[in-house]
Amino acid sequence: MSDENQEREIRRLRNELEAVKRLNKELLNLQEQQDSLEFSWIGNLGHWFWDFKENKVSFNPKKAEALGFKKEDLPEFVDFQFFTNRLHPEDYEHVMKVMKDHLSGKIPVWEVKYRIQAKDGSYKTYYDRGTVTQRSISGEPLFLSGIVFDITNYEAEKAELEKANKEWAQLSKLDKLTGLFNRTNILVKLGQILSEVNKHSRQTVSLIILDIDNLEHQNALFGPLFGDEVIKAAAKAIKDTLNPDFPAGTFEGGKFLIILPDVKKNEAKKIAETIHGKLKSHKFSEPAEVTISSGVAEYRENETVSQIFNRADRLLSKVKENGKNDVSSD
Repeated sequence: MSDENQEREIRRLRNELEAVKRLNKELLNLQEQQDSLEFSWIGNLGHWFWDFKENKVSFNPKKAEALGFKKEDLPEFVDFQFFTNRLHPEDYEHVMKVMKDHLSGKIPVWEVKYRIQAKDGSYKTYYDRGTVTQRSISGEPLFLSGIVFDITNYEAEKAELEKANKEWAQLSKLDKLTGLFNRTNILVKLGQILSEVNKHSRQTVSLIILDIDNLEHQNALFGPLFGDEVIKAAAKAIKDTLNPDFPAGTFEGGKFLIILPDVKKNEAKKIAETIHGKLKSHKFSEPAEVTISSGVAEYRENETVSQIFNRADRLLSKVKENGKNDVSSD
């Protein structure tokens, strides 16, 4: 080819390249407009296109703007690493694995949620979905396209909702007057812990059944609001005494169940006596003598919930028959 023809061919290729660039720019502008029309209401940040062979990424500017970058902040050619280098350290390996699995054809679609660092150092949460649209004859990826959404607000709302649900679930297990477990859930706790002991994942468990003495008489003398005051005082004495890992709950009236995992009978008896002492020193609004009685039972091999409960309850009845205001264990 002569020099003149070669120069003519170079000019033709240069003009053709410029035409392709103008067309690509126009197509990207149209895509940005379409993204804004179709998806703005769900946090859409637009489509992206990744020339895998050249490692050049074209994308809607909203993706970078959401991270605090202006167009002038971006390099002339944005590569894949511009975004992946900003991934949260805890998300990086997972994101890379999903991308590699898709590029190799193990999974049909690249679909992942990740946290990505904004210019100011904070993190946004993005949901990204894309696919290889062109492969070589040998199956190597050539070109990918996809779409990305900013779901930061959605994730924050979801976290708040999950927190509220957990709090509600916990509150639904509690007795409103005392803040201890209600009857149903303290019995569930007893069943769970007893099962752990039977499976030898715990050494033992002790059960205290504690009952306020003469509560009906106190109600008759001073009114039901005073009765509530006594119940709340007993619950406070229990909570102030127990390790947070020891479940306690109301059973009926002024009766309480206290579960002591991995606590032997002698130690359980001391705990019951401590609760007695704290309630005895409590100052009430009425000149009433408030006492409690307790039965303490420790687990026996292959014992059921009913069996250990009944043993502790019989010991409680024994205290009541012998003058009340005492702790009994077998």
